[in-house]
Amino acid sequence: MQTDSLVRIPSTAWEQLRDLFVQDWPRHEIAFNNLQNYISWAARDPQTIGTLEVYSLNGTWIENGTYIIIDNTNVFMYTLDTSEQTLRRMLQLLDWHRSYLMNMCLYRDTVAEVYRLNQLDVEYESFDSIYYLTRTMALNFHFEVPLGMSLKRIAPQFAAFIYNQWVHKVAGTQNMIEQMLRMNDSMGLFLDGAREPLAWCIRTQNGAIGLLGVVAKRKGFGSLVVKALARQLAHQGHNVYASVSFTKEASMKLFEKLGFQVVGKVNWIKNCGKQ
Repeated sequence: MQTDSLVRIPSTAWEQLRDLFVQDWPRHEIAFNNLQNYISWAARDPQTIGTLEVYSLNGTWIENGTYIIIDNTNVFMYTLDTSEQTLRRMLQLLDWHRSYLMNMCLYRDTVAEVYRLNQLDVEYESFDSIYYLTRTMALNFHFEVPLGMSLKRIAPQFAAFIYNQWVHKVAGTQNMIEQMLRMNDSMGLFLDGAREPLAWCIRTQNGAIGLLGVVAKRKGFGSLVVKALARQLAHQGHNVYASVSFTKEASMKLFEKLGFQVVGKVNWIKNCGKQ
């Protein structure tokens, strides 16, 4: 009987793995976007390949469409195995002396079971709705930028500012934000002559719009940056996703008003490492 092991999926096979998820969209589109994100990162910065861990169970990714990506302390996972048994066996093989933040996790029950088996405590957990908008609808967004303001990509130097404004602070998140600002699309609303943005959002590693924030509320600034980034992504050929915490009622109403539809529920969960 073969002993289970985590087997690295080489970067030369990432595109083939990605293309397993070109089916039943929007259901599997997030997995496609997740892999395309890292393919793009590796093309822009080849050093990414050396620091990224992309695993399958016993090399069987073609058969079951199951992967785990470890990006520093961030973990992304997906499976086409509806029983989730392949994923469960993979999770058991992680080094649970480490603390991992499971990003936009669709498999909360399976992760919780592995936590129980390994007697792990939860350090942090939140729940999100996944909102979806077709590319066609995003292309129809219209907006006007207020006089004396401008919309533009956010420079990586603002990672600390965005992190400090974020309610859900988790160790390592500031570095993750800085990396996303360097590598992914983002949208900030800036007052002419001011340094920090008035509103912002970033395309995350799963392809979803995330980290939506505003300095001044009830001025329509959040809606403005979401529309601008969504239309930009649509012009690139993408449908648009957003990950919104259950606790952020105003943000949920914003996306619903813009025509986004809820297509799933996910959670973010971080374990305390074994002593």
